[in-house]
Amino acid sequence: ITRRGLLRAGLVGSMAVWAGGQIGCATRRAPSSFTGSEKRRVALTPTGEEILRAVIPMVLGSLLPVEDAAREKALDVGLSMLDDYLAYLPVPLQHEARDVFETLDLLPTRVLLVGTWDHWSAVPPDTIEAFLRSARQSRFDLVRRMFVFLQSMAVLAWFDQRAAWPAIGYGGPPIDRPL
Repeated sequence: ITRRGLLRAGLVGSMAVWAGGQIGCATRRAPSSFTGSEKRRVALTPTGEEILRAVIPMVLGSLLPVEDAAREKALDVGLSMLDDYLAYLPVPLQHEARDVFETLDLLPTRVLLVGTWDHWSAVPPDTIEAFLRSARQSRFDLVRRMFVFLQSMAVLAWFDQRAAWPAIGYGGPPIDRPL
């Protein structure tokens, strides 16, 4: 390795990092007007809601209602409860959750992990299912952690609802609490 080769490699690496940053910034969406429900979210961003609306049906499968209207209502209620849950987390954890959603929404990440140029709301269910399967078995710890995070959010969104309790034989908390 010569000094000139090392300088050239450093310059090429710097240009690659700069170009990646420019592409990432250029492909980042402005805050979306996507709101699955009329309720304003406190901690769950529109991007996070869009991703979860795509992922939750794949994670929960047959646990969700079959009818479209009932399924949408269950998703709305679950995302409201999940937003409430995220709002009461410590601020650093809220930022980490937001970072996961923003990372998954970046175009280069979607192309590499999901294999699509489409936004999450337009990704076919079988593609999302394939992404979740590969993320669960990924050799990269960060990707596996993203899978665990998405799975945990889906489970929290569903099983915090009273409507989900009878299906699993849960009678509710010993002390009734308002929801």
